[in-house]
Amino acid sequence: MNPTTAQSIAITDIELRTASGSNPRFALPRQYYAKFSLGNVLRTTKKTKQNKNGIVWNEEMSFRGDDTSVLVAKVYRTHRMPGQQDKAVASLTYTIGEIISKLKNKVFEEPLLVDPSKTAISSGPNFILKFTFTSVPCQPLEADERQVADAVDTAKQAVEAMRPTPLVVDHLSSAVDTVTQVVNSAQTFATTWDVLLGRIKLFDRIVTGIAEIHPYTSLAWSVISAAHKVLVNQNDRDDQITRLAGTMSDVLAFVHDADPLKADKAHVEPLKLLTQQVMECAYFIRDYAEHKSFATRLARYTLSDINSKITDYQRRLQELRDAFLRGVGLQTGITVVRMMNAIEHTVEDKDLDDMPYAKGARHDQDKGCLTGTRDEMLRELREILSNPAEDAPRVCLLTGLAGSGKSAVAHSIARWFEGQKRLVSSYCFARTDVARRNPTNLFSTVARDLCDHNAEYKSALWKVVGESRSLRTSEVPKEQLERLIMGPSKHIQAIGPLVVVIDALDECGDQASRQQLVLAISRLATETSFPFNLRFLITTRPESDILAKLPPGPRLVHKHMSDISEQMVDEDIENFIRHSLDECSSELDLSNQDWCRLLVHHSQHLFQWAATACKFIQGFGSIGLGRSARLGLLLKTRRTEAGYPLDELYKTMLLQLFKSAPEQDRFREVMGVLLALKEPLPLPCLSDLFHGHLKMTVDIPEDVPMDVPVDVQAMVSSLASLLDGACDDRRPVRPLHASFYDFLRDGKRSSSFHVPFLPHHSLTLGQASLACMCRMLRFNICGLTDSRILNDKVSGLSTCVDEAIPPRLSYSCLYWMDHLQHTNCSSDLISEITLFFKSFFPYWLEVISLLSFSSASPISSALQTCIALQHWTQPNVRSMNGTS
Repeated sequence: MNPTTAQSIAITDIELRTASGSNPRFALPRQYYAKFSLGNVLRTTKKTKQNKNGIVWNEEMSFRGDDTSVLVAKVYRTHRMPGQQDKAVASLTYTIGEIISKLKNKVFEEPLLVDPSKTAISSGPNFILKFTFTSVPCQPLEADERQVADAVDTAKQAVEAMRPTPLVVDHLSSAVDTVTQVVNSAQTFATTWDVLLGRIKLFDRIVTGIAEIHPYTSLAWSVISAAHKVLVNQNDRDDQITRLAGTMSDVLAFVHDADPLKADKAHVEPLKLLTQQVMECAYFIRDYAEHKSFATRLARYTLSDINSKITDYQRRLQELRDAFLRGVGLQTGITVVRMMNAIEHTVEDKDLDDMPYAKGARHDQDKGCLTGTRDEMLRELREILSNPAEDAPRVCLLTGLAGSGKSAVAHSIARWFEGQKRLVSSYCFARTDVARRNPTNLFSTVARDLCDHNAEYKSALWKVVGESRSLRTSEVPKEQLERLIMGPSKHIQAIGPLVVVIDALDECGDQASRQQLVLAISRLATETSFPFNLRFLITTRPESDILAKLPPGPRLVHKHMSDISEQMVDEDIENFIRHSLDECSSELDLSNQDWCRLLVHHSQHLFQWAATACKFIQGFGSIGLGRSARLGLLLKTRRTEAGYPLDELYKTMLLQLFKSAPEQDRFREVMGVLLALKEPLPLPCLSDLFHGHLKMTVDIPEDVPMDVPVDVQAMVSSLASLLDGACDDRRPVRPLHASFYDFLRDGKRSSSFHVPFLPHHSLTLGQASLACMCRMLRFNICGLTDSRILNDKVSGLSTCVDEAIPPRLSYSCLYWMDHLQHTNCSSDLISEITLFFKSFFPYWLEVISLLSFSSASPISSALQTCIALQHWTQPNVRSMNGTS
């Protein structure tokens, strides 16, 4: 037989006895056991007491190897004192070929090399090892299969191989072993962790091609390996945690079968849930092991709490494993424990609705990186935000140029941690929605989201602000951070990372308006009273004032989109373009799909250029050109080597949509109104606000009739490549990217498409709002049966408000004066406002009260409206009356 031929090896009938001429008995009554190792595989016998004939182990040790493989056998004697290390007293080392040459009727019998310093026996070759040896040729295993087989076999042999770890909890039975029957009630600490780490690492390699799953296994391995290092050094290892690790190992034991299931879509979702649950268990174990103050906090926890959490985890792992094997989905998600200590009392329903809250500011599930792109950046950010060290960075600042893909990365990270139920809050600033998303409500929004995520935090927050309405309604960033977040979160002992994602910090206002917020954020990197696992991801353009106040340091790490190589960016952009234009690639008549490479070249490494170009080619908007013609048009654009690479793309697209001066006038009029909105509105609401048409008020050419209004819906729909919400009636209409807003507002860049801030745009919106209120306001708009009942006592009022007060009416009630105060007062306008107050003022207040049911902002808005109206009318009325 070839010496390198793979063999299946079995060692049985193992005996240990003393040699003739030696002391015929063991000096002291001890327990002995033997360890056999071949390559990376270790086999261990049970601990057995000697008798007058020596020791017999009726066990089988199985291995795979060849004639050149080395077998090492060691005999150990247990220590008399519990907890002390056992001693290796004798050993033997032979190759498999040497063992085979010494066999007599399949029996191997040889003396062992003795270490006299570690035995209680006189001297000489005292031990003889005897066993039956059999081997048969077998098929060699693939590397992955061999690692799994070794891990399973090692786990089998680990039973009772080491002294039991101290039991903190005694009610759980052995870990459930439904796949390999590997682990029983005597499962040991060391082997459990070795097997688990090996299986996660192997599982990670197998699912690398499944983009929805791979990030979870990759991060799980790094988290659980860090926890393992800590647990190894702890004296009081909790056997329950080891059992949970055993269950995690069991449910991953099918990794050798996972590869053919990659192509089966029915298995992807349950497999994703399973890997998410493994990740969640890893967080639990890590935090159990990592916290330096855990022993002190453990005194606050009841054993039943720890038991129930572990039991929940084990049960859920088994459910998800079964679902994966059946290829069926589940109605519920993963089990998550957010706090190590349970709150014994029921948290009362605390009324925090008057705290400022930015509705609609959370991340968008439809946005994010295309699967398979930005993988390395996403992996690095996940690891930074999941770093368990107490001195790890708390803030990750991701910077990049306009259009480089920062927001897509932020939305992907938010979506990933939300899938893990670890996203505390996400807040996306938008230059076109500063009325709702601004520095005055960032931290109050995060605080309210934290309340939904963590009942203990909500209880602590209520103790701080419950008796202080002024504190709850504070709009000062520094005060919000200190009193609403830092104070209540000091004593929270949370499990796993708590992640907050803040996107587009540069869009929260100009330098002056964002100064206080940026200063407050800088404290996140220096303040030590935050929960150690509260992490912030913040994206922004590299604005000088932001970078100056948020320099890199031990608690604040900087990442830049340019950290990704241009080659990798271009590869990701190419994948994105091919995916986006897959359905229409047959219409693009350039040979060998050179069009894709050319588009990548024109993008200048900007994802936003590629995304906008793909929308244009797909036919979003109506310009009467085929897809191939649109592509050819874009490929003729000039590359801008400096400044604003997206500008040429925007000009090319707009010139195809609006070629004549009258068409460009109409474009500027509609966009002027859209950009003047205090908060964006969906297209149907916008159209209804103007009765479908917008009257032209300036720059009307002589050849255009005065009574020809602009069709708002048609105009917006034609801009679908550049405006979000143009093709979806549910989404508010706004520039698809902030760079388009900047382009329109800068006359030097946009030329004939420049949309400046003009008073008449505000006047148009103010008058439309007054007209809308006069049409729709009425007594008891919600049809309530008794006006004496407080709003918070009316059942189902929130639903009634949504149905009775449509978005165009609520917008008009909130912002009509915000628009009019930027215009010149006239006698006609004063008459309109006077008529409104005489006929509709009480109904307006009623709507304001109803809108305040879920937020205090409308009340504040109404007060500001009255103050602004007073300041705006007094000098204008005196001027019209000729008085000073």
